[in-house]
Amino acid sequence: KPKVAARPGESTEGQGGRSEKMASESARAPSRAAALGLVGLLFCAMAALRVCADGTLGPRDLKKAKLVKGGDGSDYYYADNLAPGFASELCKDHGSAIGVFRGPYLQAGGHDRVIVRWSSEAQGFGVVCYGTSPGNMASVAFDEESFPRGTEHSVSISGLLPSTEYYYVVAVTSAQRLAPVEKEVEAFSGWGGSPRAEEDSWSFLVEEVEEAGTGLEGSSLGIVSPGAYHSFSTFPRPLRDSPPPVRVWAIGDSGMGDDNARRVRDAFLNFTGGDWDLTLGLGDLAYGSGREYEYQRNLFDVYQEQNARIPIFTTPGNHDRPTSDMWKQTGPYFDLFTNPGDGNSGGVASNHKSYYSFDYGKVHFVSVDSDQLGLEDDPALYAWLERDLEAASKAGYDWIVAYHHQPPYSKGSHDSDREYECYKLRSNLVPTFEKYGVDLVLAGHSHSYERSHLLDRHLGSSGEIYSNPGVVKARWSKDGILVKRGSGPNSGTVYVVAGSAAKTGGGSLNHPAMDKGINEIGSLLLEFDGEDLTMYLVGSAPGQVLDKSVMRKHPW
Repeated sequence: KPKVAARPGESTEGQGGRSEKMASESARAPSRAAALGLVGLLFCAMAALRVCADGTLGPRDLKKAKLVKGGDGSDYYYADNLAPGFASELCKDHGSAIGVFRGPYLQAGGHDRVIVRWSSEAQGFGVVCYGTSPGNMASVAFDEESFPRGTEHSVSISGLLPSTEYYYVVAVTSAQRLAPVEKEVEAFSGWGGSPRAEEDSWSFLVEEVEEAGTGLEGSSLGIVSPGAYHSFSTFPRPLRDSPPPVRVWAIGDSGMGDDNARRVRDAFLNFTGGDWDLTLGLGDLAYGSGREYEYQRNLFDVYQEQNARIPIFTTPGNHDRPTSDMWKQTGPYFDLFTNPGDGNSGGVASNHKSYYSFDYGKVHFVSVDSDQLGLEDDPALYAWLERDLEAASKAGYDWIVAYHHQPPYSKGSHDSDREYECYKLRSNLVPTFEKYGVDLVLAGHSHSYERSHLLDRHLGSSGEIYSNPGVVKARWSKDGILVKRGSGPNSGTVYVVAGSAAKTGGGSLNHPAMDKGINEIGSLLLEFDGEDLTMYLVGSAPGQVLDKSVMRKHPW
C-alpha cells in the first residue's frame, strides 16, 4: 500500500499506515508563526496590493490564503478551516475513521457542478456533506455508482451556485444507513439514481428518515475537525465576467514525487498565497510508466491538499500511456481521472476521457491527447476539435487556451526538428489551433521553459523562421510585452513549453521562434485580467520569478 503523505500534524509511520489516527484532526489551531503569517497576508489582501512586500502576489481572497509555519514554508494552514465545522450525521464516519488514503481530489469543475473523488480503506458508499458555511455542511450527495471494491468513491455534486464557495467533508456509510435516505431523496426529487439533498429540503428528508428508524438524530449536525474538511469554489458562468484576475496553475512533467517537485509546489503556494482557480496537468504526472502506485506517490501524495481545494484537469503524456490504452480508455489514467468530456463544464461534449474542453468565465480551455490519438490521426478527435473551436471562436470568449503534452516547437530535452511527434503536431494540430484564433498553447514533454513569439503557419523546421520571417506575426518587447491584434482566423498564437515542474533536461534552448528559454525547475502561473494575460514562471525558491511576460489583446 502506498505511504500516506501527511497533512500538518498527521502520522505517516509505516507503509501500511493509512488508517492511523490523524493526531491533530480534533485540535488543529494556528501556531504563533502561522498567526504572524496571517497578519502579513491580511495586510497585503486588505491593501489590495498588486505585489506584496516580499515580491509575491499573495492571495486575492484571504479565506484562500496560505499561512506559513516555520522558515522553509513546507508546513502550512489554510485560513478557511482553522475552526471545527459541522456536517450532516451521514458524514459521521470520515477522515481517519474510514482510512482515506487518496484524496479527496476535485475533478470536472464547472459553474454548477464538481466531482469529488477519494479512496478509503473502509468499504461502503461514498458520501459528501457540503454547504456554503463550514458550520452547516448539511447538504448531501452520494456515490453515482458503486465501485467494485467499495473503496473507490466518485460523487458528482450538481445544482450548485456559480462563483460560490462551498465547504465539504467526505465520508463512507453503509447501504443500510443510506437506503432510507436514498429512497426518500428519489421520491421527493425524481433524480432517480443521483440522490442529493439541497439545504432547503434537508429538514424534510431528515424528518422522514427519523421516522424510518435509522438512528439519525433529527436535523442535528455532527462536529468535523478542521483537518477533515476543505473548501472549493464553483466557476463563473460561461462567458460571464469574474472578479479579476483569473489564476491558473500549469504544471508539466511533475510526476517525480521528489524534493524538486515539492520545492516547486511550495514556491508556487508562497507566491500566490495558496489562491488560484484551477490546475492544468500537462502530462507525465507519474514517472516512470503511469502505474497506480506511481500516481499515488508522485501526484496524490505531493499535491494532496491542493487537489482537495482546486480542480485539476489533466492531459495524458508518454509516461502516462504505457499502462493505459488511450483508444479503449482503460487503465490507471482513466481509473483515476474524471475529465469533463460530457460537456457539462462548458464547450462541446467530446464524449471521450482523454480529450475535452471546459470554460472558466470568459476563458475557454481545450485539452487534446497529443501523445497517441493526435499522433495516430484519430478522426473523432479532429472532428470534435473542429466543432469545439469553431463554436468557441464565435462565442466571444476573451481568451482561448489549448494544452497537450508534446510541444510543436522546442530545443530543450526534445528537439522539435528531430522528433516525429513534434512534426506531426505542426502538421495536424497547429493549423487547426490557428484557424480558429487560439491565443495560447501550453505543452510539457521537453524539460525546460520556452516562450514563443506570436506565430502563424510556422509548419516547417526551425530554419523556416529565416526563410519565411512572416510566420512571426509579432515579437515580445524588451520589457516582456506582446500585443496581439484581433482574435480571428490566423491572428497568431503563442506557444509555451512548461515541462520543468520536477526536473530539467538541458538542450540548446535556441529555437528561433522562441523569445525565452530557461533550464530551471519551476511552474507556470497564468493570470487573465481582461485584455491582459500575465504569465509568471515561478521557480523553486520563495519569491523566485524566473520569467514574467504580458500578452495583450487588442480588438483591432
